Amino acid sequence: MRRLTWLLPVLCVAAGGELFAGSIDVDHLRKPWRREVVREFEVGRDPVRWRQRVSRKEGVLAGVRFEAPLAREAVWTRSTDYSDVGRLTPGVEAVRILEDTPGRRVIQVDVKILWKRLRLIFEVEQDPPREIRFRWDGAGLGQFRGLCVLEDVPPGRTAVELSTSFKPARPVPLSLLLVVERIAILQAVREFLRACEQGRTSTARHRDSAARVLSSLTP
Repeated sequence: MRRLTWLLPVLCVAAGGELFAGSIDVDHLRKPWRREVVREFEVGRDPVRWRQRVSRKEGVLAGVRFEAPLAREAVWTRSTDYSDVGRLTPGVEAVRILEDTPGRRVIQVDVKILWKRLRLIFEVEQDPPREIRFRWDGAGLGQFRGLCVLEDVPPGRTAVELSTSFKPARPVPLSLLLVVERIAILQAVREFLRACEQGRTSTARHRDSAARVLSSLTP
């Protein structure tokens, strides 16, 4: 079953990682972005709202919003389960949970890109079932922050909004980085929505089966 592995495609541009204490600061992702560019896409049959901003000072800011066809608790479960990231993400060789406490995780991901192996370590803060915050800091490479917010959308659907920022520590072609990030995130959205639809169909099928069994037992 595919999960919402937003962070991995973006972090694969760098190796290493530095952990530090303190809450993950994502206030800049909550605020409106000045001069952002907004585009509407269709991912499969689903509308997706994409927004972006590129600046030398702030780096690359990218965000996506869409609706998942499941209730928020189900979406939260899928969004926070990293157990099969290695099987479903190209190049990922191993995933290890280094720390798993209420509200916080530290996750190590070993990735092979072409001939090079990278070790990525990132932190995740969770406020279930509404908010997930990400942090990754690579020494001399840059800073990555992510914010994912889930909101109820009746009937039985969930609005998912992901906002990310990546600020390189050294000059890089930001426009190219943005293209790579957009492709990776939209592909992750596609796979996640596909998994949600499969889960919704499976749940409906089981419900119908249970209803038929109960009906057959009723005099």
